[in-house]
Amino acid sequence: MKKVVVIVVDWNGEEVTRECLSSLKFIQTPVNVQVSVVLVDNGSESPLPQTLTKEYPFLILIRSEINLGFTGGNNLGIEKALLQEPDYILFLNNDTIVESDFLNPLLYYLETDPLVGAVQPKIYFYPDKSRIWNAGNKFYPCITQTAIEGYGKVDYKKESITKIQPWLTGCAILARASLFRGRDELRFKESFFALYEDVDLSFAICKKGFSLLYVPSSVIYHRAGYSSNTRIKTKEGFTRPFMIFLNCRNRIWLARLYTPIYYWPTTFLFLLTYFLLLFPYFLIRGRYTKAFLVIKAIKEGILTKPD
Repeated sequence: MKKVVVIVVDWNGEEVTRECLSSLKFIQTPVNVQVSVVLVDNGSESPLPQTLTKEYPFLILIRSEINLGFTGGNNLGIEKALLQEPDYILFLNNDTIVESDFLNPLLYYLETDPLVGAVQPKIYFYPDKSRIWNAGNKFYPCITQTAIEGYGKVDYKKESITKIQPWLTGCAILARASLFRGRDELRFKESFFALYEDVDLSFAICKKGFSLLYVPSSVIYHRAGYSSNTRIKTKEGFTRPFMIFLNCRNRIWLARLYTPIYYWPTTFLFLLTYFLLLFPYFLIRGRYTKAFLVIKAIKEGILTKPD
């Protein structure tokens, strides 16, 4: 019997979390695959009701009294998941909805190729299921920057080519549980809190000699920005200011961790240009909190290191 434990982290998102759990309730797997879900209530202002475990019998509900971030919430979920002795762990955003057969193609590549460490599905926006949110990922080592393939495009071609990836999106990663056990066990770097933590984990998996795959025959949908955006536009826009801070600081941290010495000049010039454009942009738009947080993020990104 193969065991898959899904880790879902919730922060003030009971409505979308219920939709995610409802879609997981109807997934189709072979008879020799057992699926359970660890739901982490990550310091939500209103705790998730314990009755969820009756509505979804496959559910294990745990709670942190404080918000540990995407990184800490998932690490807490990993510890609980490992007690189930799984073969695979699936990190899944709570603002996603899955197709009933999404898990089988992902499992296929992990089961048939021992050198594949982790895989991700093709991800569309929700509710506009015709537009791509993620159809693979890119990495530009000369500037130590990432990019997403197909973002926002209508998927007319329906291309379905499995490809090796430089990194996988934390929105949905199915990984070998063995990566999180033993002396060299992997975890998300909790200091990242959110953003770029998936790139860092992906690089760590590759460092162990495994490859990463994008598997487009597996499909899920993502209500993008549910946790990072406000429902109503404020004077700072829709994106929460703290997310701007994390994006800027973690971008610098990623560069410090993974830029070879011969790419220092180009990476420095790219980041300098990026921040010289971003800071005045926020000032011109009157988004002073975000402008201040850009400066704070630069300072912290330079003076501190991720744990």
